[in-house]
Amino acid sequence: MVDELLIDTGADRDLLLRYLAGRDVPCPRCDYNLRDLVGDRCPECGDQLVIRVNMVEPRIAALIAGLVGLSAGVGLNGLLLIYAAFVMRGRGGMEMKFLTCNAVGFIVEGIALFAWLKTWRLIRRLSPPVRRRWAIGCWLLTAANLTYFTLTIQ
Repeated sequence: MVDELLIDTGADRDLLLRYLAGRDVPCPRCDYNLRDLVGDRCPECGDQLVIRVNMVEPRIAALIAGLVGLSAGVGLNGLLLIYAAFVMRGRGGMEMKFLTCNAVGFIVEGIALFAWLKTWRLIRRLSPPVRRRWAIGCWLLTAANLTYFTLTIQ
């Protein structure tokens, strides 16, 4: 959606150059000082520059926290499934409980992770307290997954 708003026109380039005239602004890629730039590319790294409106607070802390929480659960179960595939051969009932527990956790947390990523923009529009509650919910799902694993595999 934001990319649709970025229309490359001479007016945009002129606005960028006027903004940088007499102002110390670092290049977002290499931190080169763009003061008094004469083109729309950074002289140091060569990346093209655009001027755009951005939010003061990007509001992604809760989104990242939820992403990390769900990724931790998916990663744990994925690694344990790989462990089972290579190490736990021929252990009978214990192997089946281990595989089932981790497969269920992997699928549930994987679906939650996919949904989290798919609804990222919608979650970002929620109020900060609601976003925090959703992020805490992601971590609680992972904690429940770990608890289920611990109680099942004893």
